[in-house]
Amino acid sequence: MASIAEVREEYRKEERKKKILVIVSVILAAFSILFTLGFGVFKISLPDAIITFFNHIFGNITDEKADMFIWGVRLPRAIGAVVIGAGLSVAGAVMQNDFRNPLAEPYTMGVSSGAFFGVVLAIVFGFCLIPGVTGYGAYIVNAFVFALLPIAVILVISKFRKITPVSMILIGIAIMFLFNSISQVFLLASTAETLADAYSWRVGNTSRIGWEELPAIVPITLVAIILIWAMSKKLNVMYAGDRGAQSLGIVPNKLRILSMTIVSLMTATIVSMSGTIGFIGLVGPHIARMFVGSNNKYLIPASAAFGALFIAIADTVAKVTGPDGLPVGVISSLIGGPLFVYLLIKHRSKVWM
Repeated sequence: MASIAEVREEYRKEERKKKILVIVSVILAAFSILFTLGFGVFKISLPDAIITFFNHIFGNITDEKADMFIWGVRLPRAIGAVVIGAGLSVAGAVMQNDFRNPLAEPYTMGVSSGAFFGVVLAIVFGFCLIPGVTGYGAYIVNAFVFALLPIAVILVISKFRKITPVSMILIGIAIMFLFNSISQVFLLASTAETLADAYSWRVGNTSRIGWEELPAIVPITLVAIILIWAMSKKLNVMYAGDRGAQSLGIVPNKLRILSMTIVSLMTATIVSMSGTIGFIGLVGPHIARMFVGSNNKYLIPASAAFGALFIAIADTVAKVTGPDGLPVGVISSLIGGPLFVYLLIKHRSKVWM
């Protein structure tokens, strides 16, 4: 039988291993920003793209065209892809933790369908919740507000009536189908051009992310992730169930409402800028759990890193697929769907513990 000292040493080794895995994954996610700079419609090799990147930093611009594409187009897109992947993956990890359900993520709670409904209103009817705002600005405003609506409904219901986590998920799914149905009715009566615009937004695309969008996406996502990580100890208690959490001094519904509000604001910001990018909220947390377990102290940063790396890779593939590239949402679904099935079948005892 192992002594107490041996058990402690084994525990310390596991903790060091998890810390190293988190640090390595964060470094890889950061490096993916440089990696993806060498891919796209503009032909430039990866080494030349990296050289152009550092030349700009040191004020030694030798190729203005290359500098324009790397710094004006690819770099903000790469930063946006990494931040979007990190945010959506962390949101999925929090939802799965709160509801103790491996299939929970922001999109199953109706966030994406609400955002899409808001965009459809702007595209088909020219309607914006803020009078006077038109065009792409109206898309962003409507998408942000309507993305928050499903979560707001769930939170209001849970405040006045005691409902279980499963009921919350079912309410979110019902709202998702309601928004999708109404959106489809509106689109059936629209023109082909309108349908094309709606489809382009629906599948998710990082090509619309520029320096103008980053000041909204980056700070909100980073602050949300930091706040969630600061709540990691309390979130861990949720694994014991509502009764177990109450016995440990945690009010589960208050914690659930607070964490859901934070990730919903973050997800609404991301979705309003990029459209709906699927599967990362499911795949990212499950991959992270395989390496660091379910302790949110490590799961939150690991989910952020794996999600960032996943979307960075998917966006790189999207840029080189076809003459003008494909929406990253298509690539992430093509990769994420089979990968998620593989994780559930091959590692079903590890992905949710």
